[in-house]
Amino acid sequence: MAMIRFLFYAAFFFIIVIPGFSREPEPFKCSGERLFSQERFSTYVSHPLLEAYDVSYYEIDLSVSDTSAYIEGSCSVKMKILQPVPDTIILELSDDLLIDSIYIDSQIIPLFIHNDDLLKVPVHDQLQAGEGIIVKVFYHGVPSGSGFFSGLTNTVDASWNKTVTYTLSESFHSRDWFPCKQVLTDKADSASVIITTPSGRMAGSNGLLKRVTRRDDGRLAWEWFTGYPVAYYLLSVTVADYLDYSIYAYPEGSAGPVLIQNFIYNDSAYFYANREQIDKTSAMLELFSDLFTAYPFGDEKYGHCVAPLGGGMEHQTMTSLSGFNFDLVSHELAHQWFGDNVTCATWQDIWINEGFASYAEYLCREYLLSDDEAHGWMSNAHNTAFSEPEGSIYVPEEDAQNENRIFNYALSYKKGAAILHMLRYELNDDSVFFKTLRNFQTQYRNGTATGMDFKTVLEQTSGRDFTWFFNQWFFGSGYPVQKFVWWQTSDSLTISCSQTGSSAKTPFFHTRMGFRIVYYNGSDTVLNAEISHNEQLFRFVVPYPVWSIIPDPDNWVLDQSTIIELMTDKNISVTPNPFHDEINLGFLTDSMERIIILTDLQGKVHEQVITTDRLVRLSTRQLAQGLYMLTVREGKNSHTFKLIRL
Repeated sequence: MAMIRFLFYAAFFFIIVIPGFSREPEPFKCSGERLFSQERFSTYVSHPLLEAYDVSYYEIDLSVSDTSAYIEGSCSVKMKILQPVPDTIILELSDDLLIDSIYIDSQIIPLFIHNDDLLKVPVHDQLQAGEGIIVKVFYHGVPSGSGFFSGLTNTVDASWNKTVTYTLSESFHSRDWFPCKQVLTDKADSASVIITTPSGRMAGSNGLLKRVTRRDDGRLAWEWFTGYPVAYYLLSVTVADYLDYSIYAYPEGSAGPVLIQNFIYNDSAYFYANREQIDKTSAMLELFSDLFTAYPFGDEKYGHCVAPLGGGMEHQTMTSLSGFNFDLVSHELAHQWFGDNVTCATWQDIWINEGFASYAEYLCREYLLSDDEAHGWMSNAHNTAFSEPEGSIYVPEEDAQNENRIFNYALSYKKGAAILHMLRYELNDDSVFFKTLRNFQTQYRNGTATGMDFKTVLEQTSGRDFTWFFNQWFFGSGYPVQKFVWWQTSDSLTISCSQTGSSAKTPFFHTRMGFRIVYYNGSDTVLNAEISHNEQLFRFVVPYPVWSIIPDPDNWVLDQSTIIELMTDKNISVTPNPFHDEINLGFLTDSMERIIILTDLQGKVHEQVITTDRLVRLSTRQLAQGLYMLTVREGKNSHTFKLIRL
């Protein structure tokens, strides 16, 4: 019924923007103007010689136990030389790990340098562009650290009394457990991960499980292979006492079912406690395949490995996660599109991973649960983003290696999701919004992209320029703080908007804004306006007396709003409004002492009169254009009016 009322009332309103009251905002600037250019910034590279080659294949072959962080084995890195290499190949490997031997194309390299987490391997003959070589490193040791940002961890899940060894390499910690090239834009074309475990233990990893073989000593070798391009930090290993609970998803239009392989704790109580939640993964994968494009790794699988890591990590085709919370599962699954299929090209652009995956939590609630569940999620996201009034989604260059800043929950995750929601609102067409997501996935499939790459796809798909939006919301700091004041005279509803930024770095945010108008007779409608200036006045013709207004009733816009209703007093007449050179006040009650104060919005007093007259004239010729507050105090009573100087 509300939609019917909206269609009826839409014919009854118009908007007036008072000229001179609204002003153009100052040109948008902040420190570091180059952040606003369209160029692609290079990802962080720890040594320039890492750029001399392209990785085509990793083969990681390790012995790993669930009771210790000790690892031993080898890693082969197949690479193609991109530029002449006169004497040295560089790999990244933690100094905590000890090198046993190194080979290049089966030839042992007796001398090498391993320090500063870099492995420098000399070559006998200069390598030319186009040559292919394989560097194989045998090593062993115990990586230092544990938990997030540590590479490899061995710990106990006390809730289920299970010991687990797991990896978590994002963002710079693959080198903690295998020799690698930690450059985002260089995805390996394929990878094998072979993990030898004690008998009775299972090892989960990327791609398909090709075989499990028993060693002569009774241990088991779990051989995984992925044929899809994969970023270095998305390779993974988990080892524990697992059981395999596999289910399937059936995306519409897919060539076949998608395997969802779950390595969960080998405990019947755990299985029955989590089965219902695990099963929801199928509907999520089917939904995302419809919204984003077909599941990008459909020839292999999706899956989960349980580990007590306090959240989740979107390892390609097999997420590691601590539990099967609805939002957590949907978030990590969405990363298979945004983060794994299309990976951020720089850590400054982590929005491509975390902002999109966070918004997928909202989409899952919207499509699979209810609108109320989705609205609750977005309200929480906004409240979290408000905790960073000075922060930007784009990570400043000086913080490009600061993992706490990269993975700032309020900015990269929640504010990142909120601006996608606002883009959807600005487009005002879900078909265009989701086509943009699909085009982005298709254009950058198996590759990397920046926030500016997404902007380009958005503009190509929609046919609109979104430079202003990205300057405000992606590069800009904070969010708008808005004060809405409204009053009604006869059939005229006036809403004034005053906006400042939570950060002085971004003084204005251009946005659409809907107002739900609730009438005394119980009906309502939504009227829309465009906030294009810091101070703005909207006037609507409405059919009924207004009870209240609610700005942004569906919570599309990340802003903090204050609503003020200015009640007209039948015993006091204030004319004209808007005014020019004078204000006339008339009082219908008996003469009494009244204090009349005229201030601007900053509280500066421009006029103060103490009088018992029933007719008062204030000269305002000297006032600048803008908004003013007129306060009349009569004994213990106070009346406030908002006036506009044209």
